[in-house]
Amino acid sequence: MALRRRIAMSASVMALIGGTVAIAPTAPAYASASAGAEAWNPTTSLGGAIRECYAASCDVVEQTDRGQPLDWDHYAINGSGNRWYYVRYVFGNGHPKIVYGWIYCGNVTAPC
Repeated sequence: MALRRRIAMSASVMALIGGTVAIAPTAPAYASASAGAEAWNPTTSLGGAIRECYAASCDVVEQTDRGQPLDWDHYAINGSGNRWYYVRYVFGNGHPKIVYGWIYCGNVTAPC
């Protein structure tokens, strides 16, 4: 009986660890370094929020306007089955600001 309890407890712990690993990663709001230039693909914003992680419930990092150029590096599918792109957004005059984060595929011209 004790062995069955230990096995069940181990399975529960492993499920908990697996669930923890599956939590959506967050990207830094403002990063000073980026992936190599060869990894970025151009796209255009249709207007929408860049978020800290790939879910609508995540905090907004920056709001984009329609027509703003963005670059995406990779994408992820969240638990709701929605595609989100990890993007780099450069904006501002004089001293450009660079923002990294996630944007929903319906808010860019890249394929959804």
